[in-house]
Amino acid sequence: MDIKQLRYFVGIVEANGFSEAAKKLYVSQPTLSKAMKHLEENLGVQLIYMSGKKVQITDCGRQLYAMAKGVIEQHDSIFRAMHDLTSLQKGVIRVGIPPIIGTCVFPSLIAGFIGLYPGIDFQIDQHGAKHIQLLVDKGELDVGFTICPVITGAFDVVPVVEDKNVLVVSTQHQLAGCDSVRYEQLRNEKFVLLGEEYMLNSNIINGCREAGFEPRVLVEASQWDFIVQLVKINMGISIIPRRILDMYPEPSIAQVDIEHSSSLWRVVMITKKNQYLSFAVQTFVTYMKEQATSIFHPEFDCEIILNP
Repeated sequence: MDIKQLRYFVGIVEANGFSEAAKKLYVSQPTLSKAMKHLEENLGVQLIYMSGKKVQITDCGRQLYAMAKGVIEQHDSIFRAMHDLTSLQKGVIRVGIPPIIGTCVFPSLIAGFIGLYPGIDFQIDQHGAKHIQLLVDKGELDVGFTICPVITGAFDVVPVVEDKNVLVVSTQHQLAGCDSVRYEQLRNEKFVLLGEEYMLNSNIINGCREAGFEPRVLVEASQWDFIVQLVKINMGISIIPRRILDMYPEPSIAQVDIEHSSSLWRVVMITKKNQYLSFAVQTFVTYMKEQATSIFHPEFDCEIILNP
């Protein structure tokens, strides 16, 4: 028994005869008759019989008809689903995005892709950059947006955007009028930072340690806007990407450049090496590569860290 025999059987039942079914199925009557004979022989039951010029259905035939309709629909659904996936009419991409990147980078990049492929849905998971890397490495996310450095050897990396991290202080702070500062000048300051799961946290701590001191961290928080509000009332200083401040300017906050390599804010998109990527994910990766050629520094070189 195969799907073609089931289609012929359903066609005969619905047309109440071989002649009309043959026309609708674009086959000859002998072909239908032969197919029905083989089907009944394979199943060991009679499915139909002739009453005058009309086909009548037996009890077994009636049971098979109901089941065959479902089988045919499932069979056709499989091919429709595969076609939808390969033609990108449907699909799901699991994406991990740290909150700051999700606010100031992802929306503008994703708008064009959704316009091209409206049938593809995104499942967004927001965590810090470190956690995003771990989720992609475990295969729990298809794609991750993160900040350099990334785990060496684990990912294929697509550069997305490059900017700077800047020192943010209250306009009442003594450093507010400076054009730039070095980490050494921050030795006696109180820091309000994003939490440890954020790559920026590690970059700031390392910058302080390179300058010979352990930073006094007054507050660690998960939301950049809360950090800004604390800085605004002069509870402490912080370092955050300039891009987020440019999008949401705060007149009571001053931005100061940092003379340190960690001030470079490099956002990249990662996928796990040697991992199967769906058609939707492959297309998204290609799209992001095309976008990156026009918005990222041509001499991109993302630092790496050892596998944890």
